[in-house]
Amino acid sequence: MKKVLCIILSILMVAGMLAGCGQKADTKPAAQGNAAANSGEEPYEVHMLIALPATAPDSAAVERVMNAVNAITLPKLNMTLKLEVMPFSMYLEQVPLQLSSGASLDIFTAISQMGPSWVNAGYLLDLTDLMAEYGKDIPGTYSSPELATVCNLNGYLYGLPVHKETCQQPTMFLRTDILEKHNLDVSNIRTLADVDALFEKVSQLEPDMWMVAADNTAQGKTVEADFIGGSTITAGLLLNRDNTEVVEIVGSEEFREWCDYHYKWYTKGWINSGAASDTESYYSYIKSGQAFSFFSDYGHPLSLADQQANCSGTPLTMVQLDTPYCTTNSSAVFCYSIGAGSKDPAKAMTMLNEIMTSTELMNLLNWGVEGEDYVVNADGLLDFPEGKDASTVGYHLNAGWILPNQFKCTPWCTSPADIYDQFMDYNATAVNSPALGFRFDPDPVSDIVSAVSNVRSKYYKALIVGAVDPAEYIPKYLEELDAAGNQELIAEIQRQLDEWLASKG
Repeated sequence: MKKVLCIILSILMVAGMLAGCGQKADTKPAAQGNAAANSGEEPYEVHMLIALPATAPDSAAVERVMNAVNAITLPKLNMTLKLEVMPFSMYLEQVPLQLSSGASLDIFTAISQMGPSWVNAGYLLDLTDLMAEYGKDIPGTYSSPELATVCNLNGYLYGLPVHKETCQQPTMFLRTDILEKHNLDVSNIRTLADVDALFEKVSQLEPDMWMVAADNTAQGKTVEADFIGGSTITAGLLLNRDNTEVVEIVGSEEFREWCDYHYKWYTKGWINSGAASDTESYYSYIKSGQAFSFFSDYGHPLSLADQQANCSGTPLTMVQLDTPYCTTNSSAVFCYSIGAGSKDPAKAMTMLNEIMTSTELMNLLNWGVEGEDYVVNADGLLDFPEGKDASTVGYHLNAGWILPNQFKCTPWCTSPADIYDQFMDYNATAVNSPALGFRFDPDPVSDIVSAVSNVRSKYYKALIVGAVDPAEYIPKYLEELDAAGNQELIAEIQRQLDEWLASKG
């Protein structure tokens, strides 16, 4: 699932950088708060859109769940909720069209990196005053004020991030059966040099196996950096340096180290020879037995279970290579925004406030109706009714990571009872980027962003997977970046970052 979302983010970032500009939306509420149920005012229907990476439940199941939701919200708020669940295959095309046409999207899943371009196009409302008046309970659901307001552009609060892991962590996943077969201890592996030594051993013991399945989204997982320019720009902050200087990550020692090791492994035949053009998920190479390991940047409490599921149940061993780090991008992959076409933003925020603070509503949105889609077991956790599963209950999103606040949900029986506490404790261990909360506005240099992105697409993946010699190709890459205007782009990112830092006092 994380793999799908990485690809989606890359596609959308390019599209967003090229989006046309417009006027920021008028953010004044259309109403002065929600009406009480006995006021005689007609109930307001809040249009909420949720995006999913998989097939959405059928309309009858969604309507059934909404009847249960509205039995709560109508008497309390004099509002009903109209839920639209849209697969990403439709979302990528339909939501930008709806926003550009001024459709009434009261609350909807937004991709945080699209925020700047959608704000500049006038698609999203500023939530600052709306949250202060109608969403007063929302800030308290976050562990810090910085996280509550991380989705902003120059003080324009365009979204409220979903509650999930806020950080990334350089991590490796290795096939447990191979480790056990050869009695290999990986508890002390911390560096790429350690990984290289392990690969030397395993390659002798398993000569027909690739040592690592290359990531076809092309990210250097051990390079701890805050790519504050966005997912298609490689300028940012190196987080092991105690300063806020924006640099070109491709020119760093950390990036060169990653590329050097991968080039070594590639030339030894330890990486798929077609990795530079491969679109196959690296998970498939693990479950087929062709590869021994893969790199990741997810080390959160459910990472091992998630990755084993991605590999069709193949037992894996997780090795965390460095500390978790929190950036604007990692803490707010998805957020919830209010579209500029909302007929009553005040009521939309009131509904979002209720959803983000209610276990009953979050359980309905994520798990469905008790007794029909789930039951509560003896341990107080949720499970399918007897004889039912995810394909037969009708409604079972199991997508808390993209809903407003999964931490209010009751855990499913396959997770520990304290899983959400574990997530919050894990988030608390992260090192925060000094640019946490900063969002680069690409609009002033959009042409350069496009040119630099084109250069990235030419070189970056081949270097990341080890298909070309870094000694030859990194200088070429840097030269073409500069020819595309990269230094001017870095200067603009630095200017915006410095202004943002100054505004914080």
